[in-house]
Amino acid sequence: MANDGQVRPLGEVAHIVMGLSPKGDTYNNDGMGDPLLNGPTEFGSIYPSATLYTTAPSRFSEPGDILFCVRGSTTGRMNWADRRYAIGRGIAAVRAKTGSTDTYYIYSCINHYLDRLLALTSGSVFPSLSTGDFNAFEIPWPDDIRRRAIVQILRSLDDKIELNRRMNRTLEKMAAAIFKSWFIDFDPVHAKAEGRDPNLPAEIADLFLDTFEDSDLGPIPKGWTPGKLADVIEILDSKRIPLSSAERAKRKGPYPYYGAAGVLDYVDDFLFSGTHVLMGEDGSVVTDDDKPVIQYVWNLFWVNNHAHVLRGKNGFTEEHLYLFLKQLNIRPYVTGAVQPKLNQRNMKSVPMIVPPQTVSEAFGRIVGTLFQKFRANADQGGTLAGLRDTLLPKLLSGEIELPETEAIAEEVSS
Repeated sequence: MANDGQVRPLGEVAHIVMGLSPKGDTYNNDGMGDPLLNGPTEFGSIYPSATLYTTAPSRFSEPGDILFCVRGSTTGRMNWADRRYAIGRGIAAVRAKTGSTDTYYIYSCINHYLDRLLALTSGSVFPSLSTGDFNAFEIPWPDDIRRRAIVQILRSLDDKIELNRRMNRTLEKMAAAIFKSWFIDFDPVHAKAEGRDPNLPAEIADLFLDTFEDSDLGPIPKGWTPGKLADVIEILDSKRIPLSSAERAKRKGPYPYYGAAGVLDYVDDFLFSGTHVLMGEDGSVVTDDDKPVIQYVWNLFWVNNHAHVLRGKNGFTEEHLYLFLKQLNIRPYVTGAVQPKLNQRNMKSVPMIVPPQTVSEAFGRIVGTLFQKFRANADQGGTLAGLRDTLLPKLLSGEIELPETEAIAEEVSS
């Protein structure tokens, strides 16, 4: 059944609750009252994580609501409410009048037509969306059978994408735990020194001795050496060729264009292939908890001039390098108060305890298996997201007929 062209104003099919900030003296960090959301700083990949509470809430979202940022440069960012939240003036809560399935359908429409919605924002310096903007915003509204079929497809795809994300979080935690055990806590050495079983295969346990020795970095396992990050990294910065925004606009394509903080764009060619670690060079260099801004990337891609491009050497894999950097306090090596910068000299000077190459290679083999699955999950998630984004406009427009919609839903769910 093709879409009959019917559209509805959002205010006709949804309840829209615009947030209202409680008084500041009602805020607390002690869990008293209701969890409070004021903006996207509390947003996660799907659900928010409130850090503030209020004893005098003004407006609420309910579980299952769409949380939508309505003010400032982050207008348009969305999350789902996993519980009841007090919402401040930077947030709107949106829920369908006809149940959770239609709320998901509305979320998909907003996501697809987001540019059109953002075009309604008022205020060039501090854009915002009003209740009237939301109420008047029109979305396709086919019959309820088609809406349910559309949601079944989109939800199946999103569920698979989220499952892959959860699996990857677990895989990275497993790799980080092994890294900490071997290279921070030195568990295998302590176990052997105390006459305990290190719980490792014999061929790996044999790589660790049972004694420590003093060094400038404190006690380290015998046979290991105090060194610098320069000992284990290859820097490929000279290969970067920065592109202006105008050039990027002409080179739209399938290859991700990375910077210090994330994917900036896509271009029609690439400079790098294989696995690499990107580390912020200027601008986005250090996180709020003093960790470096880093990315683990693979396949074919381009990098701008705001990120160092690194590979491992001397037995260090890119995965090992990524895990080491992720737990590092980088703040002492960053210069510039206004524009933070991490230059090559400072980056190379970061002290580290360098294990024997045999230990690094054994670790690389173990975590390499975990990260191989990590990459496969992420690649599949990207494919599913591309499929979802391709299907969505066809589903909304009625270009795909209802029998085809049902067949796709069944295939995706299987």
